[in-house]
Amino acid sequence: MDAAALWKRYQDWLYYHEGLGLYVDVSRMSFDDAFVDQLMPRFEQAFKSMEELEGGAIANPDENRMVGHYWLRNPELAPSEDLKKEIVETLSAIKDFAAKGAKR
Repeated sequence: MDAAALWKRYQDWLYYHEGLGLYVDVSRMSFDDAFVDQLMPRFEQAFKSMEELEGGAIANPDENRMVGHYWLRNPELAPSEDLKKEIVETLSAIKDFAAKGAKR
């Protein structure tokens, strides 16, 4: 591939995620448009599934449990006010406990 074609491919395939402030350059990876078209339904399903999990969908049906480790880092993402409150209060209690232990 000549320099002009590489530059065009770079411009077409450089990905920027605004929320993370992250660039990803996949332009030198060996794939074509047909491959991307083939993967699009899988990407769409993956993003839909992640959105459902973040919204509180049951991820482990055997145990009837949600997953939300990211809620612990950002309780604002919790799917309900009760869960958010529980996380905030638990984190506060942990910090209080740790602060008391540090004073000894």
